[in-house]
Parts: sequence; C-alpha cells; structure tokens
Amino acid sequence: MIDIYTRMLPRTASSKQQFVDAAKHLASQGIKAVAATLNDKETNTSLYVKEANQTLKDNNIPLTIVEGTEVVADRTFAESYQRRNAMLASNEKYIVLTIPKQEEGDYLKQLIYDIQLNKIVPIISEPECHPYFLKHKSALYKFVKKGAIVQLSSDSIIGKNGKHAKKAAMQFIERNLAHVIASGASLDNYKEHSLRQAYDVVTKEKGAETAQLLMQNAEAAFNGQGIHMLPPERIKKTKFLGIF
Repeated sequence: MIDIYTRMLPRTASSKQQFVDAAKHLASQGIKAVAATLNDKETNTSLYVKEANQTLKDNNIPLTIVEGTEVVADRTFAESYQRRNAMLASNEKYIVLTIPKQEEGDYLKQLIYDIQLNKIVPIISEPECHPYFLKHKSALYKFVKKGAIVQLSSDSIIGKNGKHAKKAAMQFIERNLAHVIASGASLDNYKEHSLRQAYDVVTKEKGAETAQLLMQNAEAAFNGQGIHMLPPERIKKTKFLGIF
C-alpha cells in the first residue's frame, strides 16, 4: 500500500527517533511508500526527504518517502496563485488542496482552472469533512468532471470522522467522485494510522475491485502517473420521507 498524504518528515534532531518509530509502524501495516506533503512556504524540503530516506536505509526499514506539495487553498491563496505558482516545484504532477472549513467553495472554480493551466492536477483533500461539499455535492461533481482528483480520509471511511463524513465518503466512492484514499498521518498520531482498515471497509461495503482501483490510483499518483477515473455521476438530493 502507498499513502499519498502524510506529514511524516522529521524537522529536528529530537524528532528523528519518533520518525524511526513511525516508519517501523507504517511498514508493519503494509505501507511501502509515503508522500510527505509539505506546505508551499517551507524550504529545504528536498534535503529533509533525502535525510529521511537515508535514516530509513540506515535502520533497514522497508519504506520510501517522496516529497509532495500541499497548500492551504483559501481565498488569499487563490487570489495570489498566479504570482505564487512560480514558487511551486516545476516538476510537480499533483498538488494537494486543503480547503479551510470556514471557506465557501465559489472561488475554487477559477483556482482549479488556473492550476490545471500550469499542467498540474489538483487533488481536493477530504471534501467529505468539509461543510461546503456536504451541502453542495453537485459542486464536487463539477470539479471532478473537469479533471480534479478527490482524496478521501481513511479516518472518514472507518467512521472516525463521524457518520456524516463516512456517509459522504461512501457516496463519493459509489458515484465515482473519489479516486484515492490517504491517511494524513503525522509523527504525532502515526499509531492511529487507518489506511489498511479503510481498504478493508471499502472491500466489504463496495467490493474488492473498487478497493483495488483506489490502491492502484494511489500508486499511480505516487509515481507521478495519471490515475484511472471512471465517469462521475451526480448525487441526487434525497427527498424528506420521499414525499417532498
């Protein structure tokens, strides 16, 4: 298994042992590689990744780390994206968009379009936990229709983020509005890593073929390749007691 969204990089010497412990735990769960997503304001990230992989090698831990890019996609970022995009890695294939929960999503259409103009694929992170997408599921359909990728939280799928998040996550999977599952795990909560459990839930509730597709998409994204997207379907609004 591959986890495309984590915050696993050690930043200080004191966190190095914690990183080793976390890496051993993830490897024991069947994780063979992770993308450590980094805020676009951080510097020397390539050095952190290089040092982390050397630490893994020195400790004989069968895990690989690559650098990913995450941005807090609020209105301020959206408004300044054209000025800031030169700061992002020129070889990026994907960029993870974390949308603050207080934000409505009307500004995202232009941002996602601008990102795609730069030949970068936007990954909308954890929409099943966002009030806007829970209320406006048709908006997610429109973004996916235009090529955006959707990443679900493994915690949502196992029910840890609440029943509404799980229900939405399963709806997104069923309607081909979700393409990859990731944990968002950090050095502080790695013992609660739930990716394996999430795939087990998907296998049980949606079938082994669906779970396998999600796993294959994670590997493709990790390797900077295109993922397999099935035709998205709209989620119809449910009627109250079927009569309104």
